Order: sequence, then C-alpha cells, then structure tokens
Amino acid sequence: MLGVQLVQEQRIRLSITPEMKQSFHLLTMSGQDLTRYLLDAAEENPVLELEEQAAPLARIPRRMDQRRYDSYDPLLQAKGAEPTLEQLLIAQIRVMTIPDELENMAVYLAGCVNDDGYLTVELAEVQATLELPMSKIAAGLELLQSLDPAGVGARNLQECLLLQIRRDPSASLNAEWMVEAGLEALVPFHPGRTGRRLGMTSQEAQTAYDYITRLDPKPCRSIGCIERPHYIIPDAIVGLRNGEVHYSLHAAGNPRVSMNEACFRWIREEAPDTIWSTRVAEARAIIRSVHLRRRTLVRVLAAVMEEQKHFLVKGPSALKPLNLAVIAEKIGMHESTVSRAVNGKYIETPHGVYELRAFFASGISTTSGDKTSASAVKRRLKEIIRTEQAQRPYSDSHLATLLAEEGIVISRRTVAKYREELQILPSLERKRWA
Repeated sequence: MLGVQLVQEQRIRLSITPEMKQSFHLLTMSGQDLTRYLLDAAEENPVLELEEQAAPLARIPRRMDQRRYDSYDPLLQAKGAEPTLEQLLIAQIRVMTIPDELENMAVYLAGCVNDDGYLTVELAEVQATLELPMSKIAAGLELLQSLDPAGVGARNLQECLLLQIRRDPSASLNAEWMVEAGLEALVPFHPGRTGRRLGMTSQEAQTAYDYITRLDPKPCRSIGCIERPHYIIPDAIVGLRNGEVHYSLHAAGNPRVSMNEACFRWIREEAPDTIWSTRVAEARAIIRSVHLRRRTLVRVLAAVMEEQKHFLVKGPSALKPLNLAVIAEKIGMHESTVSRAVNGKYIETPHGVYELRAFFASGISTTSGDKTSASAVKRRLKEIIRTEQAQRPYSDSHLATLLAEEGIVISRRTVAKYREELQILPSLERKRWA
C-alpha cells in the first residue's frame, strides 16, 4: 500500500542568478558593444549614469596662425561621401555625345550592375520589361562595356576577362585564345598539357597564363562607396618599458558607469514606489558587472602577456604555444570564463593591433623537446616558399623535410593543411616554365 512520508534531505545546487547571467554577457562583449549596451541602459534607467569621456582637442595645422583659428572648423576637414559605382558609370555616359535613346538604355543597364561590375539581369528580361528590340538593348550593353574600368558590364567571368584583354594593347598574344577555349583549362593549369591541346608551346602557354592571372576577376570591387569601413578600437594597450610589461585598458573600450547622485538621493529621501527601487537594484547590478568585467580582463591580460613576453620583444615569430587551461590555472578561474574574456577583444602592441585570441596558439613539437606555435610554423613555411625557385617549387614532402632540418617535427599532411590556410597553391600550380 502506497503511503506519504515527510523526508528531509540536504542538497547542494548551483543556480545562476540573473545578475550572474548579466556578468557573463558583459564579459563576452567587445569595448564598442559594451559602450552601446551601457548607452541604451542609461537611456532606459535614469539612475544609471555613463561618464562622458573628454573629447580630444582638434589639431590645428602648423601653417594656420592664431588669427585664422577662430574660423577653423574641424568638421570641414572630414571626407565627404564617395559616389556609388552606378553614379560613376552614369557620369561617364552623360558626357558622351550619343542619342537620348541609347543613353537611357545604357543608364538603365548601369543600374543593373552589381558591386563587382557584373550585369545581374538577362537581356531577355530587359527586353520584356522595356518592350524594346534586342538590337537597341545590345547597343546599350556595348556602350556600357566600353566604360572604365575594363570588364564592367560583363555577364560572366569569361566575358569579363575577354573585355580586359581586348582593351589592353600590351596583352599576351595567346591570352584571348586561351580564355575563349574555356576556363576549365586554367584550373588546374599545366603548361605542357594546355599547350598541346591549344597548339602552342609550354612557354607560350605559361606566358599567357601568367598574364591572365594578373587580370581582375572583379574589376569594380574597389570602386564606389559600398559599405562603411569597420574600425577596431583596442580594449587595452600593451608595451615594454625598461624591460617590464606595462598595460592599460583603453578608455574608449572600457567606459565608466556610476549612480546618478541626484536621482539616487531623491529615491532615498522620498521613498517612492517599488519601481524606482527596482531601478536602483538594476543600476547597481550593471555597475558591479562592469567592474567585474574590468578586473577579469586585467587579470587575463596580465597572465597572457606574462606568458607571451618574448612576443613584445621579438615580434610574432616569438609566439609560444598557449591554451586557455594554462591561463585559467594561473589566475584561478574556469576555462569558460577565460574564453569569454578573450572573445572579441583586441589589444594594441608594439607590433600592431592583435586579437587577444591570437595569442592562444597550438604547439608543434621540435627536436629539442620544446614546442613552437603553429603561427610561427606558418610564417616560416611562407618564407621558405617565397625563396623557392619558380621552375622547381618545393612539394609538401620536401617542405616537411626542410622544416625537420630546422628542428620542427611536422608531417606532410600538416604542411598541406597550413599551406591551404595560407592560400598557397600546390607545387604543380606554382611551377613556372622559363
């Protein structure tokens, strides 16, 4: 017979509070994301106050005297918005002396060109939309393809390359023939086989191939205003002073927050409803989370730079293997906390701006028993390939042998993997015939 009993037992359970979740969330944010988050929080919560940073003073040109200083406006020195690719193409069409009907057709097609310079619409679709004869549409396309840069208005890669070759007076003799024969002969490319198939010598095929590889498959990708540039504000600045590591958090990436004293005093004296008390609690939780984020970031940064001190002296080639477990054990934190701290963070060093995660590299064994970082091996691999003979490039097995002679124990498959990550072609495709 089933019965009901009252049983008392003791359990230990770890629960994550909303404030802990908020601390984890702020820790994973970059400096720019944190600033935007705090600005939104301060706008919704009047108890929270974001301290404004002092704006840097505008630099006055040396040739400008004090009398002209009063009329100097730094905003007038800002660069204006760049014209789009469509505007640049239309500007070339407007200065031509051509019939209005042809001009309108070319302007319409210019609006159908994507950011890389390719025509994204079929001519049959244009004919159905505008209800014009195909001869007039073809004339507009011919005019569009005559504009600068060469290759604009192409409908595929083959046509793009042919447009560039036909407008280049110094083009290779066999380049146009090779492209017309089909791009499948170029990837992968072998001068002997390609030359025999097209009826030319291997030297002629190699010369034409080298010329084709110098052409731009996306001729308009750097023209016009496509998107806003992405700027990185370092979260910390690290350097060496008298042989000692010095670091500081960047003010722009680590904003300071505090309580609005006037609002807090009014809440404490007037004792309003619980809504304002909740606002105070939320503001205090955000302030504690920001302070905890700053302390954690400083501890992680100090531990990483202590392990990678040789990097500050010698540069990227001196990076040593490092993983999250070493830093977590050193500062007495969990690996997940260290992972959140390094996520999306950038630091400014004497050798440039680096992502903090870049200092955590896997290790490659050496004959001396030590380990070197994978990034250092990739850098050395790139240097070896750069100094090879074009007629006799090193194979992956030979590269592994050369690295082994320098004390780096690495397999052929790992060399091939690193070579592909560096976007370096295999030895057969790197080979050149004199």
